Amino acid sequence: MNSYSEIAAYYSKFSSLLFNRKDIFRFIEKSFLNFEIKKDYKILDIGCANAKLLFLLKRRGFEKLYGIDISSEMIKLAFKKAVLKGIKLYNLDFLNFFPRKKFDVALCTMDVTNHIPNEKIFDFFKNASTILKKNGILIFDINTKEYLQKLGKRRFVVKKIEDTLLSWKFSLSSKYLKINFSVKEKNGEKVSEDIYQFIYDEEFIENTLKEYGFEVLKKVYDYRMPFKIKFSSKVCYVCKKIW
Repeated sequence: MNSYSEIAAYYSKFSSLLFNRKDIFRFIEKSFLNFEIKKDYKILDIGCANAKLLFLLKRRGFEKLYGIDISSEMIKLAFKKAVLKGIKLYNLDFLNFFPRKKFDVALCTMDVTNHIPNEKIFDFFKNASTILKKNGILIFDINTKEYLQKLGKRRFVVKKIEDTLLSWKFSLSSKYLKINFSVKEKNGEKVSEDIYQFIYDEEFIENTLKEYGFEVLKKVYDYRMPFKIKFSSKVCYVCKKIW
């Protein structure tokens, strides 16, 4: 899985270009209302990064919040504030996470599922099922196969935020999109890291969910559309663990 170890410090700068947090949080809030997620439910954010989603949930009154991320640098960015807010963070690979008590809800948004290699995707859903209580809720998103293939054809993207130059170089294979992300500051300092987005189609994901005891309760595109269109980039699921 990708660790963002080199570029963690820049995450808050570039993540706004890739993710619309308002749409993500609106989708989660609406799902919580529709499926009666209570304020005292135990909630885990898988791939929590700098824990911004957990801080938003805390402001909405949710009490038992936990985050896990493989990147020690990401956890460091959020740790002090999380401690003050009563949020527990784990610096672990989710596939090696075996808590003593189960969760009511697990969240996994902002491309985290695409970071999981093909040979480990079954283990991911197996562990998601293991850490959830019966009737627990799993909410996650995944980039569509078509969107990743379209990005691969673009080859190169450059953006400038204030004095920071961000660039993405894409290399597409049949199984994944390799993204070389680099950051160059005004003073000439440069860091870069290779990020892999693994390609999964919806039929495969839905069959895997069934295999590990999940029922799909809701499926939308780009956090709000009930049907897929040509430009859909993400498919978003709300699932219940039924066994």
